[in-house]
Amino acid sequence: MKIALVHLRHAYSGGVELYLNRMANYLAEKGEEVTIICRSHAEHPPHPNVKFVKLAGISIGKTHRLWRFAKAVEKHVNESNYDLVYGLAHAWTHDVLRIGAGTSLHLSRSLNRPMRFKDRINHIIESKAMAPGAYQHVISNSHKSASEIQEAHNVPPEKITVIHNFVDTQRFDAERVQQEADLLKKELGIDDGKPIFLFLGTGYERKGLKQALIAYSKLSFEAHLLVVGRETHEADYIKFAKELGVSKRCQFLGVNNQPELFFTLSDCYLLPTLYEPFGFTVIEALACGTPAITTENCGAKEVLNQQVSTVIGAEVNPDELLAAMTQWADKKQTTQVSEVCRELAKTMDVDVVLDKNYKQLLKVYEMKKATNNA
Repeated sequence: MKIALVHLRHAYSGGVELYLNRMANYLAEKGEEVTIICRSHAEHPPHPNVKFVKLAGISIGKTHRLWRFAKAVEKHVNESNYDLVYGLAHAWTHDVLRIGAGTSLHLSRSLNRPMRFKDRINHIIESKAMAPGAYQHVISNSHKSASEIQEAHNVPPEKITVIHNFVDTQRFDAERVQQEADLLKKELGIDDGKPIFLFLGTGYERKGLKQALIAYSKLSFEAHLLVVGRETHEADYIKFAKELGVSKRCQFLGVNNQPELFFTLSDCYLLPTLYEPFGFTVIEALACGTPAITTENCGAKEVLNQQVSTVIGAEVNPDELLAAMTQWADKKQTTQVSEVCRELAKTMDVDVVLDKNYKQLLKVYEMKKATNNA
């Protein structure tokens, strides 16, 4: 079967990009003929047999780039003979659409801001992508996202299948990386036995770093806070940490390509997000044996339980976050919570979840053939 996967950006960082690479590799291993349609791509494909089609026309600014890419995908797909087109974002020409990043409408609502021009263009692209007749089926990575696309784009519930995100339990395995994690603790100067909280992600406003810093500043005991990730306005958060008086105990470490080390050395992972369709990092932390705190705004709450996590309210109250941080500060050291976390993560192992996705794609392919032959 000739399968095209569509996404604006092919890279080896980011949640949707992670899914793109693992799905492309999985399909190629199954013997399918896989093409990634994108505007830009990394040097190496996720599998030797995966091909790239690069659609990088001239554009003026990021918003115009989104529209030009969607139009280019439409033209390319209509001129090609793919058996199945699997859209991951930024286009409206596909047989199957996966919703992995939520909707522009709900993102704007969560940040309590009007839709910017870029958000409005994204919303138009989403509307065309989920218009009647534009797709055979939609795969959503959470029930949260499924309900949002029903509200924003009137997608019938029978046209949606929810398949939660996966975690690579071989990569995210504390036992495998424990020695490296211990060395990193020493390098960072945090091997003093005090609790270690971790905030890791891209986009600090949406993921609630401000609320995490406020809660951290109120702790009644000494602890470390590590901030790992990419943020355009990082200097503003460093300044805020100084204003709160926690800058000496809070380390901003920038981007790191070994998150498994940080999940392993931490006692608790924080994702006090204002909006998160799922949240790969939550189950990555669990796979490394680390309990997590997140919010009602996070789709990953659907796979969690009170034995491994705390889910605080959607308003992300720092005092509620503080109580949860206090609760989990010593649990990794004094209980068997790491084993419970690891066992739960194994139920979402990458091979198990990708197999579910593959079977759903095969169902859609059969539906498409039946429709074309009718």
